Amino acid sequence: MTDALTALDQMSERVASLMATVEAIRSNTVRPAKVQPIAREIAKVYFESVRTQLISVQTRAALVEEIDFVLQSILQLATASREKDAYLGQIGELRPYLLEATIDLMKDRGVPRLVLSETERGILDTLAKMLPGTAASYEQALTDISQGKRVSWRGSATELREALRETIDHLAPDEKVIHSPGFQLEKGLAQPTQKQKVRFILRARKGNSSSYAVAEGSLNTVEESVASLARSTYTRGSASTHSVTDASEIRKLKRYVDALLAELLEIP
Repeated sequence: MTDALTALDQMSERVASLMATVEAIRSNTVRPAKVQPIAREIAKVYFESVRTQLISVQTRAALVEEIDFVLQSILQLATASREKDAYLGQIGELRPYLLEATIDLMKDRGVPRLVLSETERGILDTLAKMLPGTAASYEQALTDISQGKRVSWRGSATELREALRETIDHLAPDEKVIHSPGFQLEKGLAQPTQKQKVRFILRARKGNSSSYAVAEGSLNTVEESVASLARSTYTRGSASTHSVTDASEIRKLKRYVDALLAELLEIP
């Protein structure tokens, strides 16, 4: 049987894969064939390698029941064509539960708690009050980087990107951006881009044009870094190469995400 913490890492990667698959679908309806294999794999890893040990170490009595319920809901969704929002809602419920499970298992093994910088603590505390699920994504990435023993960093990169995207979407809802003075959608798009949303946020705070350029450049770097980490599994030959090279890339990615989040959340 796979170690429970390792299995939770595998679950987190598959949950990130499920979210990416759902978001990439152009229509509002998700067909079972697209998501059912991923959903089943998530449930298989959990019920075979995580649940039993988690029952014995959970610090909140309802945690296992909550994870059970969300996973059963996702499996049920995957039996027929469903709306995208139904999947995204369940995934949003599941991610903080998986983080809580990870923390419980780490505590049981005496793994030391994260030591955070002032910027990291400011970002995490602000997100926890504003977007708890996003805070969970950010903290999961911090935990991964702190431990530094992953073979694949794709899941961690996705958590960082999602934390940034969800923050931007919260601070700059589509409707507000679209109806702001002088706004124009980019050709062929029905929604504002992330760059346009960042510019909207900074303009509302009376930022200057140089701050727009810096933020947009950082946003580009984040997307390029996530794409690079996603490709690495297919372009590098050995696990040791993944581990060393990708660990350096994930730290670089985190620096850009931290800088952008600190700017957007006005962290000193």
